[in-house]
Amino acid sequence: MDFRWQAVFLALLAGMVVAGCSAPLSRGTTGPEASPAPGTGSSDPLEMAITAEPPEYSLMMSSTPGIRLIARNTSGILPPGGEYRWETSFGHFLSWSPPAYRVVPLGPVTLQGPEAVYWSHEPLLPEGDPPEVVITLTVIDPGTGASLAQRTLTISWKDRQTAVPERQA
Repeated sequence: MDFRWQAVFLALLAGMVVAGCSAPLSRGTTGPEASPAPGTGSSDPLEMAITAEPPEYSLMMSSTPGIRLIARNTSGILPPGGEYRWETSFGHFLSWSPPAYRVVPLGPVTLQGPEAVYWSHEPLLPEGDPPEVVITLTVIDPGTGASLAQRTLTISWKDRQTAVPERQA
């Protein structure tokens, strides 16, 4: 190959590489270039919501071991392996998942992955009003241990037997 053609070929190749590297990402592109990495200071703050089902729960119900709580990421970037710390002011958490669907007690504080947890309580004593329940979800960065987001859910009582998920803050 002639030296002139080699120079032209290399110049064209270099132009194609530069043009490909400088092209903007299209909208909706996923991947590491589409959004900033966590901890860079340029990502949106993480916001969470708690989905609670069913809308009312009683110990008499046989279809569920408690109120199913699901942490939903509503914005921001959750680092891989993010941990979910659930804490309740009254009652306890349970796990109940396939394939065995065996109820496993987790206690009033538990550190989980993204899977759902269930809130329940022991039978109430006949005297006094049942306490208002505050459930706190804290999302933790597994690499640094830093709190990335926090959300609370309040559970009130319809009557002495029926708990009702109310409001989030």
